[in-house]
Amino acid sequence: MPYDQERASRIGHVQTALSPAITEAMERWQTPALEVGDPDHITERLTPLESLSRDERPEPTFAIAFDGSNQEVEARPGYPSVRVGYMQIAGVYVDIFKFLGANSSGLVDARQLERAQITQTVNSVLPGSNVFLKGITGRDTWRAEFDRSFAESEITDFGKAFTLTDALMTIHGKPGAPASSLALSKCPTCGAPDQRVTASGGVCAVPDCMEKLYPTDVLRGYEEFTDDGENALTLTRAMNMAERLLLISYIDGFYRMEPRMLSQGIFITDGPLAVYGPAAPMKSKFLDYWSQLCVAMDQRDIAPPLLVGIEKTGRFVDHAHVIERHIPNGHVMMLDTPYVNRYVANQKLDHHYGKDEFYGRRFIYKTSTGEILVVTIPRVPGGRPYEKPIQDSNGDFMKMPSEKYESYPTLRAILETLDLMQTQLYPNAVIPVALAHSASSLPLGTGRSVLTLLAQRSLGMPQDSVGLSRFKPPKHR
Repeated sequence: MPYDQERASRIGHVQTALSPAITEAMERWQTPALEVGDPDHITERLTPLESLSRDERPEPTFAIAFDGSNQEVEARPGYPSVRVGYMQIAGVYVDIFKFLGANSSGLVDARQLERAQITQTVNSVLPGSNVFLKGITGRDTWRAEFDRSFAESEITDFGKAFTLTDALMTIHGKPGAPASSLALSKCPTCGAPDQRVTASGGVCAVPDCMEKLYPTDVLRGYEEFTDDGENALTLTRAMNMAERLLLISYIDGFYRMEPRMLSQGIFITDGPLAVYGPAAPMKSKFLDYWSQLCVAMDQRDIAPPLLVGIEKTGRFVDHAHVIERHIPNGHVMMLDTPYVNRYVANQKLDHHYGKDEFYGRRFIYKTSTGEILVVTIPRVPGGRPYEKPIQDSNGDFMKMPSEKYESYPTLRAILETLDLMQTQLYPNAVIPVALAHSASSLPLGTGRSVLTLLAQRSLGMPQDSVGLSRFKPPKHR
């Protein structure tokens, strides 16, 4: 690590660039192919969208998309390890009929498009390294403030305020009925197993500990928190969970107030339907909630909502672009697990991909206009989206239930709806996700400077960031 203000030599890279050991190492490595030879392994997995069965449901009348953004900033001049993290989550409601009507003349009516959308944002701030509440450690400060951020982030679209903590308790209960308490795998302080906590908190049951517990401890974000350095990953995990729980807040709100509205909506998340990191066990809670929701809707003779995650980046998106010329417009590709293991994940063919994180399965779809979408869709009425590959007596892999289109009766309706809502603003994009990202994004330039200034002011520290006054119009005499 360099000293403060120390600069590297202008030729410091030469020894590394000329090192035979480095060249030999990189020559041993392999990367995914950028060209496809025989495309049979692709084309045999393609199906025209119009050939898939479509479940009986009303035409979607609205879409709600969710996206988030976060930034961690250095909050103290001369003390860069003092850090603060911001996150902002947006949910954008789009009236599909008004949206389609905005383009009825061939030109987009901006005012009509504006009337077609409603935006709700949830924002929060979390402590980073060297920021703490009086009398407690930085790690416990993060736990307390993370819990506070969930308890204070709420929506009121369905009457009584419904917080992210309420959503967290709901996925531990059932649709319309949050759990009264939830189980923690361990106490974050002493490690004692099998603790229970309510929405308002609790204490460790071990007499020698008795430390405070929070419902958000179940997400285990504190395990990745560091007292010395960046916490960008911890902040991203918190943001991703907030996105997923905001979605649950709306789905459960419709279920409580007007269940039939659910069957008329498509709910879109940025990224796959998955939970990563220490919170990955929450995947089973999302699966349980979804299964119970589908069963409850079916008992009322109502179609389940359309739920989909859309990926913008990552290795599956990269792979989709490599093979897209072999996929005709209007075709969907079933990515069976042996295919994923061989061509995308670089695992053994019988590897149980996705067992720990996913509550939806990935598909590749080429739209009617030739755009590529990588989507994640849950099974209906429920079930694990990825199962361990099993070979038959001939050594061939059998098609598992999770690899059959019959397990995804909402797939056709979802893809047809996304096809209607494409945009040329960005490659391979759909309008609701683009609007949600626009509403949630925290800009890296001026926005970062303003957030740094906010942190410095709020913490009572000297201000070295760009002030808002810099952007005021000049005064002329």
